[in-house]
Amino acid sequence: MRAHPPKLRLFFESYSVLTSGIMRSLANYVSSLLCGLRFRLLLLVAVVCAPLMGLTLHRAGEDRRRAVDGWKHRSQQLNQLASRQEEKLVDQARRLLSVMGQEDSVRTNSSADCRKLVNGLFAHYTQYANLAVMSGTGDILASAVALGGKAAQADRAFLRQVLENGTFAIDNFPSGRVAGKPVVKFGYPVFDEEGRPVAAVYAALDLTAVSPFSSSFQGQLPAGATWTELDRKGTVVFRYPAQNHWNGKPYPDTMLVKQLVAQREGVLQDDGKAPMVYAFATMQSQMVSGDTIMLLAIPKNTLFAQADRALATNLTWLGMAAGLALLLGWFGSDWLVIRPVKALVRSSTRLATGDLSARTGLPHGGDELGRLTYAFDLMAQALEQREMERSRASHKLQILSHRLVEVQENERRHIARELHDEIGQSLTVAEMNLQSALRSCGQAGLTKRLEDSIQAVERVLAQVHDLSLNLRPSMLDDLGLEAALRWYTNRQAALTGLQARFRGSPLPCRLDPVVETECFRVAQEALTNVVRHSAAQNVAVELEQIDGQLHLRVRDDGRGFDVAQQRDEAVRGSSLGLLSMEERAALAGGGLELISAPSEGTEVHAWFPLKWRREEQEQEMA
Repeated sequence: MRAHPPKLRLFFESYSVLTSGIMRSLANYVSSLLCGLRFRLLLLVAVVCAPLMGLTLHRAGEDRRRAVDGWKHRSQQLNQLASRQEEKLVDQARRLLSVMGQEDSVRTNSSADCRKLVNGLFAHYTQYANLAVMSGTGDILASAVALGGKAAQADRAFLRQVLENGTFAIDNFPSGRVAGKPVVKFGYPVFDEEGRPVAAVYAALDLTAVSPFSSSFQGQLPAGATWTELDRKGTVVFRYPAQNHWNGKPYPDTMLVKQLVAQREGVLQDDGKAPMVYAFATMQSQMVSGDTIMLLAIPKNTLFAQADRALATNLTWLGMAAGLALLLGWFGSDWLVIRPVKALVRSSTRLATGDLSARTGLPHGGDELGRLTYAFDLMAQALEQREMERSRASHKLQILSHRLVEVQENERRHIARELHDEIGQSLTVAEMNLQSALRSCGQAGLTKRLEDSIQAVERVLAQVHDLSLNLRPSMLDDLGLEAALRWYTNRQAALTGLQARFRGSPLPCRLDPVVETECFRVAQEALTNVVRHSAAQNVAVELEQIDGQLHLRVRDDGRGFDVAQQRDEAVRGSSLGLLSMEERAALAGGGLELISAPSEGTEVHAWFPLKWRREEQEQEMA
């Protein structure tokens, strides 16, 4: 694969860095926004609006339930109206057949007169698909529509049943078709004066030409709503509107028909492709054997249109109110809460960083924020006053400490010189006199006493020399810090058997006497602790310049210790070495840290400012 050119690779790297930076900034902004006080206040406004939203939705649900109940009630009214209209149709058919049965042509079985009667009535009563007369022997005397085949046999069988029963009858639905039209068949027996059956009259009601509703349903159903009467097999008896396309046909939704037959009465909601609400009830029908199902259907969006409009209106007003509340909360919270809180945060941050002059600058009102800002300003003022008092006391203490150290070191220097110059010289003279007396003495007993005296003087000389060096090594004043530390490290190693290593970077000139003295004393205390407490085998002393500071490090491979525990013990007064080193480093304007753990050795790290010795100090030291 060919590598990208350097410029293109640099562009991709820059673009990646820029994109990641933008994403981090955006994430930080979103995080601060979501965790901020303003967001919480706006969330509180939203929580306050939530019950109103719940109430609005609850009211919308109640409106929908009322719409369903109203639809169920309307279904009951329409079912009763349809039952009455159906009774009228049956009664009309009964009266028509009764009139036909009273005609002499029917009683006498006159075929020609019967045809004339049937044709005249058929032309007048257009709601019937056929009118016919059958003789008592089962012959068709007249029929407005020619009958043949299975239809004629079925009609004869129905009329024979009417003659046998001797009463007005309705054929089982569906009664077949006449001229391709779904019909309901009515039969009426005709008897002579002696009560013998002489004929049967027949009428086939055209379901596509009549409706049990007539004009009564007009205006009763909303747009898109339908009313359907079904038998228990799911065949449509009547339907309004568009009954011509449905009457006598199976209802297309067989699953719905099964639910209707099983439940008999109630309300169903279908959330399919065309959501609908169905109100249904099971009723007795004269035109259909057994029960029929009255089904009132309406699209959901039509039934719930008013409830949805009310919900939309309420949500609109609620949204406007919530938006206004959030808008007021956004700007109002900024003026009333956010700004004072930000002022408090800024002041607290300044106070935390040591700026005790920080004040909120806010008016001290009587509200909670006003009292809080007043309390904060009082606290900051008190802290500033205390810090001023503490600072004044701490200059004083620092001056006293510097003076104390200066006096102490001067006194040590003076004592060291006295020991070296006066006492050392006197002891040296005494040693020389004793050695001279020893050479001129010839007595054995006196020789032994002189030798013991010389050894005692030598021991005192060695002790005075060591005491003088420990009090104030003249090498520190004469040759400087680096030479003094190298000598002292090697001397301690020689005295204790430690494997010591010193590494120091050359200094361009002599350091300030305070820095030299305090740095040497810290190293002296650290090496003393190594010898006394660490049980170390190796020790390293390093002196180097880093970033304008002088750094001293004393490392050993000893047993180590718990720094926190040791500091607590030092504070309680059990050990003053640690506090002494920290105090000396601080007096010189530097600092000190301890790095140690059990079984992991110890490192003493001290740092000092690179302050150089002035000419007048050189003269004073000389």
